Amino acid sequence: MKKFLLLLVGVLLMVFTVACSKDSGSDSGKKVEIDFWTTLGGKDAGTLEALVEKYNKSQDKVVVNFLSTQDDQKQLTAISGGNAPDIAHIYWNMVGPWAATGALEPLNKYIEEDNFDLDGLIPAATERMRVEDVQYGLPLTMSMASKLFYNKQAFADAGITDPPATMEELFDYSKKLTKEENGQLTQIGFIPDYPWIDNVFWPIMFGGSFYNEETGEVTPNNPENVQAIEFQQKFYKEFGVEAINKIRSGMGAYETPQDPLITGKLAMLIGWENHFNEYRGEDGPIGVADFPYPENRPDLKGSGMVSPTALYIPKNAKHKDEAWDFMKFLLSEENQIEYAIKFGSIPVVKSALDNPKLTENEDVKIMWEFYEAAKSENLKGFPNSVYINEYLQALSEETEKALKGELTAQQAMDNVKKKIQPIADKEIKK
Repeated sequence: MKKFLLLLVGVLLMVFTVACSKDSGSDSGKKVEIDFWTTLGGKDAGTLEALVEKYNKSQDKVVVNFLSTQDDQKQLTAISGGNAPDIAHIYWNMVGPWAATGALEPLNKYIEEDNFDLDGLIPAATERMRVEDVQYGLPLTMSMASKLFYNKQAFADAGITDPPATMEELFDYSKKLTKEENGQLTQIGFIPDYPWIDNVFWPIMFGGSFYNEETGEVTPNNPENVQAIEFQQKFYKEFGVEAINKIRSGMGAYETPQDPLITGKLAMLIGWENHFNEYRGEDGPIGVADFPYPENRPDLKGSGMVSPTALYIPKNAKHKDEAWDFMKFLLSEENQIEYAIKFGSIPVVKSALDNPKLTENEDVKIMWEFYEAAKSENLKGFPNSVYINEYLQALSEETEKALKGELTAQQAMDNVKKKIQPIADKEIKK
């Protein structure tokens, strides 16, 4: 019996020791496992997964488990259900609403305690994830609309040698690049809302804003925003709403060989960094230029709209410190360059934009102009808030009415103010 009791005590002690070893995590030499989710899938996710593997090999304390194709609904459901990943990747406009529900961990303390160089990232990207001075996320990549794409042959046929520098020239060139046969448009120079309504881009290009932090007021109807709508209206007044809609209905699908910019049916278009890549370049049919600025606002030269993706840590994540360490790894200059080359994105680390590994890499030569444009101090984006999606929806709805001629630009933007200010006021009172 005595031997049996001694054996039993020994077994229990061994079980207890193993259990303690499991609970102690990295203290016993066992790596801490953290989960990283992204909305990306397929080949795009593979590029990010390669960085995960690189991180896992770079140190012996943490193992990152990567899970792709986790859309925003899956992520939010996991967080609310208590099964949150430790770090995740979403589109930036989710940050404000999710932060309001308490789903996101503020990053300010990590940034301050680690002396993380937030100024080393592109401000227009980091600001998209800030709500009332609280940084709820950091950008992994950013997309940018800051260029004018144009059909070279259409320009040559019209005797135009250089792309427009100002908004006024953009409108004048558009008239020269528009053709009509038997009372119908067969070619048009520019459609301000093709292929979609750019309800943030245009106000930014005219120096507009959407929110006054000092007063707590939304500002969709400030003078610059109204001017941006009025400028777009000029095209519909010049060529006619019905005529534009008719030629538009006969245009080929966006970014296909039948796309109107490629065929020349449309001469100019707002350009994003990863659109029409195979048609750009010295020998391609599509030229690239800085987007025009208002003639009376030369200070707005180099303006553009930024839309980043966000890295965040859920409030109920189990391993926040380890998640932060991994986030910093993704935002190093070296890894930002590696990701940009493989993924075809714009780095958010300023120093990367001047690194020869990126700026002299022939594999991403098509992006060089956008890397340079990303340095501009005139890049902006839409402010994040609890009601961001309602605000953007209202802007789209009212802008569309204005372009159709149903409302004046002032009326349309006043309507946005009436819709959104009460929502903003409620949030201020909370």
